[in-house]
Amino acid sequence: MRRIGSVGSSVVAAACVAVAALAPLARADEGAGKAVFEKSCKACHSIAGEGGKMAQLGGPLDGVGATHDAAWFRKYIEDPKAMKADAKMPKVKLTEQELADIVAYLGTLKTPAK
Repeated sequence: MRRIGSVGSSVVAAACVAVAALAPLARADEGAGKAVFEKSCKACHSIAGEGGKMAQLGGPLDGVGATHDAAWFRKYIEDPKAMKADAKMPKVKLTEQELADIVAYLGTLKTPAK
């Protein structure tokens, strides 16, 4: 059996870390996305008339799933001002999984406010 030297084992370890980093996230979960909304978005946004203290600032999200796709949501949430120069929304720090989940949830919001 051939031994791997310290450089070789470092390369193998680095490759394992790289593969782990590329591993797909768990599937986006709309239910978990709703929880992300409640925790991170509801203060400034509303859905079906229910929102936080500053819901007028961010406005309603009813119907956004009918007007934007997942790629747009992802880019906008990651850097609102890059998508819309006059955006009032700050960058929101979310994990990759939280971002995937909130994007999935927003995509379900197809019905406009009544």
